[in-house]
Amino acid sequence: MAESDDQKQQSAATLRNRRTTVEDAESDSDIATTTATSVSSTAKPSSSAAASKRDTEEEDKKKLTAAQVHKRVAQQQGTKKNSQLRNLVISLIVAFIGVLLKSAFEKFVFTGREIAIEQTVGLQGNCFKTAYIPGPADIEISDHDQLAFVSSDDYSWKKESRFFHRPSSKTAKNGGIYTLALNHKNGSPKELELKSFTSDDFHPAGMSLYHFQDEKTHERTTRLFVINHSHKGDVVEIFDYSSEANTLTLVKTVSSDLFVTPRDIVAVDQDRFYLTNHHAMGNKYGRVAEDVTGTAMGSVIYYNGEKSLKVLQSLNNPYGIAGSPDGKQIYVSSFMDRLVHVYNTTEDIAQGQLEHDVDIWVGNHVDHLSVDKHTGDIYVASHPSYSTYLRHKLGYEPQSPSHVVKIEKLAPENFIPQESSMGNYYFFPKPELPSLKWEVKDLFYSNGEDISGKFSLGMLFLDGLFWFFYY
Repeated sequence: MAESDDQKQQSAATLRNRRTTVEDAESDSDIATTTATSVSSTAKPSSSAAASKRDTEEEDKKKLTAAQVHKRVAQQQGTKKNSQLRNLVISLIVAFIGVLLKSAFEKFVFTGREIAIEQTVGLQGNCFKTAYIPGPADIEISDHDQLAFVSSDDYSWKKESRFFHRPSSKTAKNGGIYTLALNHKNGSPKELELKSFTSDDFHPAGMSLYHFQDEKTHERTTRLFVINHSHKGDVVEIFDYSSEANTLTLVKTVSSDLFVTPRDIVAVDQDRFYLTNHHAMGNKYGRVAEDVTGTAMGSVIYYNGEKSLKVLQSLNNPYGIAGSPDGKQIYVSSFMDRLVHVYNTTEDIAQGQLEHDVDIWVGNHVDHLSVDKHTGDIYVASHPSYSTYLRHKLGYEPQSPSHVVKIEKLAPENFIPQESSMGNYYFFPKPELPSLKWEVKDLFYSNGEDISGKFSLGMLFLDGLFWFFYY
């Protein structure tokens, strides 16, 4: 019995222990559940914050990515623009080099219609020296007075001047104007005295004579228009000539901003004249740039007695200028184009506009012009070879060939008909060409032994001779 009681007591103790363990376990479970719930409730705000942070980061990434995209696009556009600009610059450089090569080829390789020595039989004529005049620039012939007027300058200022056509500072020596009697083969030149001319800066170049009868005295007046390359700026001096006193009396000095590089002048009235600007830039570098690139920037200026007007522009080195005997046409030589432009004058003398008529191809680099006052024929001083002429000017050639061409004005019944070499092509009929009103004839040629380099030409009509001076 005692053993059974002990067993009962042990069983009861075991049950109590188990109950306690279960209760403890349940209590622990409740604590764990409470803790888990607490942890869960605590974790919920943390996960939402993390999610919000992640969203913010994603938005920032999106914003950053958009900024990068915009930046990348901007960089690509900038690179594209730079590439386009670079290509444009390269194209311009290539085009400029092409123009230089083309211009150099035309000027130094293509020499124009240079005449071979064996082809000059009968063209040389009788050439003799009449007198020595230092640095003659231009010549004007007065058949009424049997005189040649020659502008002269020693050009000692050329090397130091920043301009190619006039001095840039006051010079020690001035130029002068000489007369030479043409009825004496060995006559001596006489320098004309300048009266009423107060300037000590005189470098004469292109000239033009105009004869008229004074309305008051009814006396015949010989008026001389002279381009003066003053170091202060180019001007035109207008003088009246006195054969008795052997003087030139200043009448008027004409200045204008349009006188940039005046080369030659032609008087059309006792007050009015035209002159040529053979370049648009006066400095040496500007001239070289114009010549090398072949840019046509020359012009013709008209002075109506009160103001100067530009009547022609975009001409390729217009050198000489002359007028027809009746005053209805003006002739302009284009040095680089190797031709003579013919223009018709208009009745509006205030504006002096010129209307293009025809271009006369000469084939040489044409320089000064002179017109026969009886027949209207044009005599042209020209250079057959520009490359030789340029090398001669630079001192690399001892001589340069010279050529005088006569452009004969034809009567209407003697016009030379032209026929196009083109045939009829489908809808394009054979073009009709106008008849030639002028005929070009070779008059004189020198290989440079007697007449070399730059020269000016004048006509003496009474005995059929022409005169030219060179330096």
